[in-house]
Amino acid sequence: MQVGSRRGFLVAAAAITATASVGACRSRRDGGGDPLDVSASANLPVAPESLASDGTTIVLGDPGAPLAVRLYEDMSCPACAEFETEGTAPYLKRAARNGALQLQFTLGSFLGSGSKLAANALRAALDQHMFADYHDLLYRQQSAVRKSGGFTQDRLLGLAIMIPGLRGPEFDAAVLETKHRDFVEAADEALRTSPVLGTPAMAIDGALITSDRHELFTDRSRLYRHLRKAAGATT
Repeated sequence: MQVGSRRGFLVAAAAITATASVGACRSRRDGGGDPLDVSASANLPVAPESLASDGTTIVLGDPGAPLAVRLYEDMSCPACAEFETEGTAPYLKRAARNGALQLQFTLGSFLGSGSKLAANALRAALDQHMFADYHDLLYRQQSAVRKSGGFTQDRLLGLAIMIPGLRGPEFDAAVLETKHRDFVEAADEALRTSPVLGTPAMAIDGALITSDRHELFTDRSRLYRHLRKAAGATT
């Protein structure tokens, strides 16, 4: 497991007994019942998207939901891409769409200028209420983008064409002029001063998941059980 952060790159090993392995780089209900028990095939509404009052946290889902899951990510982190495409992140997004929790994103950019440009573009997508779709797309395309040199303004605009309605004068100008540079720097500082040593990282109701709980990043069933316990503690 490779861990990357501003504090350096660490190497560790862990046995992952799930269908996907994730390392690290430093409401409307689903048919009733437990809203956390949401299937991959559920027909769900689009989740609300908002910027929290701290100015650095992007919230997916009802910001009033009592259960909060925070994800710390860098858009250029390969382990984050694995978590987002093969790990438990898609389940968390479905749970947010199902009204079970609010999903909070802290976007660091310690991996370089491409990360900063991607974070700025994602903040611009939030203004168009298309953060979630663009966020998913950038992680699906991350591997190919890394091979060609990383995220650039032109590549970010080119990928945005794949999200119907995202491209337009306001979004394009925000990307080309790095309109949200203050957000990018503040979000990166929020990650830097947090207890997080690498990405991806997760905190559930403020409790950081410890490094020995790798299965919560890879195993949907175990994460579901953990969230149920946390939800019970908040009710």
